Amino acid sequence: MKVVGIYLAAGESQRMGTNKLALPVGKMSLGSLALDTALNSTLSKVFIIIRNEDDASWIALDMLNNPKAVIVKCPNGDLGQAESLRCGIEQAENEKADAAMVILADQPFITVMMLDEIIDCMKSNPTCNYVATTDNDLLMPPVLFSATLFPALLDIDGDTGARAVLRGIPRNMGRQIPCKDKRFVFDVDTSADYKELLS
Repeated sequence: MKVVGIYLAAGESQRMGTNKLALPVGKMSLGSLALDTALNSTLSKVFIIIRNEDDASWIALDMLNNPKAVIVKCPNGDLGQAESLRCGIEQAENEKADAAMVILADQPFITVMMLDEIIDCMKSNPTCNYVATTDNDLLMPPVLFSATLFPALLDIDGDTGARAVLRGIPRNMGRQIPCKDKRFVFDVDTSADYKELLS
């Protein structure tokens, strides 16, 4: 089973007021933390979806040079998450992937074990439509989508993201993995979130 990653990094950071992915966290940038995790997982390739004007300077050079990493410029990334997702799904289709994992660039605490557990779950249940992380029974990213859902994911628009597709699927058609630690699904949207990350 060929499983690729779609690393969504084309957001506008409106609530932060600056490019949050470039903010320093120790010796790395905020956007590099989850990317490092994705590149060290069993994903065969990671498509890093960025805005046209992003020079990708927030990505560490060793990650850019990783053979699994592929930069994808999303010309309409400013139109919402659906556009970024579409860019990634198109890459997954071109790659003839059996499944694609959607990963948010602002979730710094995801772990390799977490991503690989999701991938292993899909491999053990090849007929399921998705494998999602859950927090209090709420479906959260990272989410692994079977290729059977690629057409539906290409059809969404605006800033709804993949949640719109998940809502239309009965729970028994997918698999849910409860989050072992709330920090794993913590995402950095505001200055307060960033301060919490650094604390």
